[in-house]
Amino acid sequence: MPNGDKPVIAVIGNYAVGMTIECDRFPRPGETVKGRNFNSFHGGKGSNQAIGAARLGGDVIYGAMLGMDKFGDEALAMLKSEGINVERVMRTDKTSTGVGLIYVDANGDNEIVIGLGGSELISPKDIRAMRAAVAGSKILLLQLEANLEAVAEAIAMAHELGVPVILNPAPFSPLPDAVVGKTTYITPNETEAAAMLGLDSVPEGGELARGLHEKFGVSAVVTLGDKGAYIKTADLDRAVPGIRVETVDSTGAGDTFSSALAVALAEGKGLVDAVVFANHAAGLSVTVKGVVESIPYRGRVEELMAGK
Repeated sequence: MPNGDKPVIAVIGNYAVGMTIECDRFPRPGETVKGRNFNSFHGGKGSNQAIGAARLGGDVIYGAMLGMDKFGDEALAMLKSEGINVERVMRTDKTSTGVGLIYVDANGDNEIVIGLGGSELISPKDIRAMRAAVAGSKILLLQLEANLEAVAEAIAMAHELGVPVILNPAPFSPLPDAVVGKTTYITPNETEAAAMLGLDSVPEGGELARGLHEKFGVSAVVTLGDKGAYIKTADLDRAVPGIRVETVDSTGAGDTFSSALAVALAEGKGLVDAVVFANHAAGLSVTVKGVVESIPYRGRVEELMAGK
């Protein structure tokens, strides 16, 4: 049931158990390096963004596929504890729940390998079964950690229903231009934006955002790490500065940004104000180790924006 005055946000995407280890530097091909501080925790871009949207003020409906295993049981318990509607979370005995392996270096940068598990089995038919949930939402938030045919079906269905779509194109995989063109907003980082444009190098954020808007005809919000984000729409062409923080762990910052953007837009904020809110939420997230642990709550973001 809708949660008071909170906007309903539909999130479809992967859940994966995150397994993190710290190292001084990333290994070269064939090399082994010493690590420390191993930890395991809840992760997956779809799950992270569902949690972020719930903590930041949304009434979240989450669609995913989990394995019939201990990881899947623990995921469901966690999602329910966050106040997330899990009626559209499916289970399968054909594969495991997803797993993500994360390396974090001394600078707080990360490299990630993801095994999608159940998310690879989500079908267009499964997506169509979520039609009522999507129709009743203010916005649909998607990523590419799932069966891409299912992602394309979700975009087409939301477009038909008139529900705005935010596509966070990560981890990058190519989608047909016509599919991306049915989204409303795309939120790549610089590397993902360059890949979407077929570029071998990574130009500055404004050039990337303008290229994406020209190619796909949608609103492009390119995230730039601590530099903030660059917006290009039919009416906007501008940078939105980030906030100054001490980076401890950047894992999950992009997920926090996209979930915060979804909440702000679903509440009716303009795109610039929504990106300012998302920059502050993402900035807070990099100051804390971990993924779910680093996703901030609404009150803390508002305090930061108020200078407290």
